[in-house]
Amino acid sequence: MSQFFKSISIALQNIRANPLHTFLSTLGIIIGVAALVGILALGDGLEQTGREQIANTTSLNFITVNSKRTKVIDEIRIEIKNRPEFTIKNVHELRSLVNDKALLEYTGIRSTEISFRDSTSGIYLQGTMESGLDFSNDSLLLGRFITEEDVMNSSNVIVLSQEIAFKLSETGQDLAGKMVRIEESEFNVVGIIKGSNQSRQKVFIPVTAYTNLSKSYPNIILKANKAEQIPELEDEIKKWLDRSFEETSDAFTISTNRARVEQFSQGILLFKLIMGAITGISVLVGGIGVMNVLLISVTERTKEIGIRKATGAKKKDIVFQFMAESVTISFVGCILGWIVGIIGIFIFVPIVNSFTEIGQFRAAISSGTVLSILIIALVVGIVFGTYPAWRAAQLTPVDAIRRE
Repeated sequence: MSQFFKSISIALQNIRANPLHTFLSTLGIIIGVAALVGILALGDGLEQTGREQIANTTSLNFITVNSKRTKVIDEIRIEIKNRPEFTIKNVHELRSLVNDKALLEYTGIRSTEISFRDSTSGIYLQGTMESGLDFSNDSLLLGRFITEEDVMNSSNVIVLSQEIAFKLSETGQDLAGKMVRIEESEFNVVGIIKGSNQSRQKVFIPVTAYTNLSKSYPNIILKANKAEQIPELEDEIKKWLDRSFEETSDAFTISTNRARVEQFSQGILLFKLIMGAITGISVLVGGIGVMNVLLISVTERTKEIGIRKATGAKKKDIVFQFMAESVTISFVGCILGWIVGIIGIFIFVPIVNSFTEIGQFRAAISSGTVLSILIIALVVGIVFGTYPAWRAAQLTPVDAIRRE
C-alpha cells in the first residue's frame, strides 16, 4: 500500500512540474468527460421530467382488465362475437381478493347526448359503481352519488357534472330530483358533482344500467395503493381469471400505464448510449494525449529509470510507477471534466427552460453517472498507460544510465 501512495505522490509531483503540458495533453479527456457528464445528467433529468409529466396526466397505479375484442387467424384480425363478460358477482369476488392492495371500479364510458325539456348537450356517459367518485378525484356539490343498491337494482338514477347541469338548466342545481333523457331512457337526477378536468363533460349512472342501455362491455379498473404493488396485483388477477372463466386469462387483456414509462425510459437510454458513444471520441483523443505525456516522461526520465533499476528496482516496479502516473493524470482530467460539465449544466438548463414551456426541466446527477466517470478514469489510465509503462520497463540499466 505504501508503494501505491508513493507512486501517486511521484505522479502528482510530475504533474505539478509540467502543469501546462499536462493540461493541454488531458484537454481531450476534460472536454470528453464534461460532455459525457452533461449528456448523462441531462438524460437523467429528461427521464425524470418525462416520468413526472406521465404521472401528472395518467396514473401509474391503474390496472385495466377487459376481454379481448379481436383475435388473429392467418394474420387477419377478426372480431370476437362471444366475448367473456364480467358480472357484478365477478367484480365483488375480485374486489374482496384485492381489497387490501387496491381500489376497484367496474366502469364503461361512451359518448352520447342528454336532454332536459328543450335543452340538449353532448356528454360522456359513464357507468360506475359506488366507488366511482374516488376514481374521478371529484366531490359532490349537491345530493348523493351512485350507491351499491343502485348498482344491484340497475336503478335509472344519474349524477351530473356541474358543467352539464348548467348546460341543461340556467341555475343547474334545480335539476336535482328532475328527470332527464338519454336516448330512449329517462333517469332521475340524484346528485351534481363539482366536475374536475377529467369529469367536466361526464354524467354517471349505475354500471348495470349502463350495460342495459348500451349493451357494451365495461372494464374492471384497479387503483393500486402503491405503484410497487402492480406486478403482484397482475399475478393475482391472472390467477383469478384462470379460476373464474373457462376461457382463462388468455381471453383477457391486463394493461397498465407502466409500459409507457418503460418505453420512455428505453428511449432515453438509447439517447444516452448514442450521445455517450459520440462524446466518447473526445475521451479517446484525451487518452492518446495521456499516452503522449507519459512517452515524453519516459524519454525525459530515462536516466532516473536506469538508476532505479541499477539499485534493485524490478520491471514490475517501473510498470506500476508509470501506470500509477497514467491513472492519476486520467483521474485529474476526469475531475476537471466533471467540474466543467456541472458548470455547463447549471448554465444550460435555465436557457432550455427559458425557450420551452415545460418550465420544470432540470438536470439530475445519478450515482450511475458518478460511477461511469470513475470507470472512465480507470480504463483510460490503464489502457493508454500500458505501452509507456512497458517501454520504460524494457530499458536496461546500462543503456538508461548512459543516455543523456
